[in-house]
Amino acid sequence: MRETSGVTTRIATAMTRAQSGSPAEAGLELTALLAELGPEPSHERAAAEYVRAVAAHHATDSVEALDAVDACIRVARAIDEPGWEANAIALRIVTLIRTGEGGDSVADLVAAENALSRTRDLGLAGWAHTGLGYAYDLLRLYELCIPHFELAADGDHDPLGLPEAPAINRLNLAESNLRWAHELERLGDTSYDEEIRQRRREAHRWAGEAVDVILAADLLGYWPMAGRMWLAASNDATDAGEAAVILKDCRDQLAKLGDLELAAIAGTYLAKAYLVLGRGGDATDAADRAASDLPPTSDPPVEALIRHTAVQIVAATGDAGAATGLQYARAISRGWWAERLRGLYAVRSALASHELSIRHDAEWRAAREDPLTGVGNRRALDERMSVAQDSGRSIAVVAIDVDNLKVINDSYGHASGDDVLRRVGMLLTEQCRAEDVVARAGGDEFVVVLDNPDERGAPEMVERIKGAADREAARAEEPWFAMLRLSVGQASSTDGTPVAELLTEADRRMYAEKRRRRRAAQQARQASQ
Repeated sequence: MRETSGVTTRIATAMTRAQSGSPAEAGLELTALLAELGPEPSHERAAAEYVRAVAAHHATDSVEALDAVDACIRVARAIDEPGWEANAIALRIVTLIRTGEGGDSVADLVAAENALSRTRDLGLAGWAHTGLGYAYDLLRLYELCIPHFELAADGDHDPLGLPEAPAINRLNLAESNLRWAHELERLGDTSYDEEIRQRRREAHRWAGEAVDVILAADLLGYWPMAGRMWLAASNDATDAGEAAVILKDCRDQLAKLGDLELAAIAGTYLAKAYLVLGRGGDATDAADRAASDLPPTSDPPVEALIRHTAVQIVAATGDAGAATGLQYARAISRGWWAERLRGLYAVRSALASHELSIRHDAEWRAAREDPLTGVGNRRALDERMSVAQDSGRSIAVVAIDVDNLKVINDSYGHASGDDVLRRVGMLLTEQCRAEDVVARAGGDEFVVVLDNPDERGAPEMVERIKGAADREAARAEEPWFAMLRLSVGQASSTDGTPVAELLTEADRRMYAEKRRRRRAAQQARQASQ
């Protein structure tokens, strides 16, 4: 953003204050600055309105934040800069979620993504990736959140040149990876153990990078505390005694700085460290203080972490009521997880359709959605293939056949077979990116179309699909889910196969795999006789 009489410097200073414990001071500075700028639309006014919204957000003044968001959007449209609009809409989503007011989050997400795609300003794009990352994080759509944060960290572009921006990008990645890990932990499903470890490793890596950036930039006050806190929280290898010392210091310092939410998070990890050390009383005290420090407008995932940890600590003392409470929490978490997956598919579908509003989208989706599984139907698949044919973009096609479906229908009824098909549709959706298309081609066959894949894209997708199906069958209690087996074949235009032949080639390879597996099973039966 261009400099005008020191205005940009003042806005940047206000942004730093807003994000490091002094949002009220920042708000006063911005109010004065906006009066000086006057009503004429400009990049500086858009920036000032946006930072006013950020300051109000950190001060938990949702009315002021939403007023500033609306003002920023008006200026952005007047100066034809969609980057500011993308940032403002993302902040509106975050504000409405945190206040519990709701709103049409999916429509706003689509609008923000659309505005982001139209900006040419790398700094505004970087901020918008961060803002959308926050929004997806609060909606627990980690598959969409983390890529945005990674894009922000990859470029570290910032319209105001804030020295703390690279640290913020990495701290966001540490926090979101840990949130994902904690949500998986609350499911109580051992099949997620490796993914939990991976998420914690990623969190620790990004926290380490954040600390390096903070030291290199010689950032003071809030930032060293935040970096040390996330580094200690994410490191499973840290000595619990050392972690307790670090986390207690971070909690107390953050509380003094006025960031009670992060202080509550630090206190929760401190309670976990005390529990590992066998200091049950200290663990209880730390958990109780974390709950009292927690502001009423905190993010729902933060509150879930703090409340769940408090119950875990009580349960560790042998309290039967707390143990029962943990079992109930696990059941609630699994239901919440299923709701999260439905939300993920809804957002992915809306983003893929590039609709600026989904209010009138019901008829469009009904015509392209398989009513049983909720994924795309044959029409959606044919349209996607036609677009690929016309555009010349590279795609890969993965064909999936549900083995044993006839046996399941004959043995347990068509309702059980339908349950299996629905589960497969959900499973495939989980493994895909937002830009990929999942469709039920008919009967027991599904197709995934990967947009612009690299050489590893389709083979890695095949392995993920097979692994997910195997885990589903291994942990199933119902016999029809235990029988779940998938035959999978893939073909890619990057290998030289024409787009028009990809479906046929993927089908051919899928059926070849099915025949190989049948022969292997038959030979195994003969060998055992």
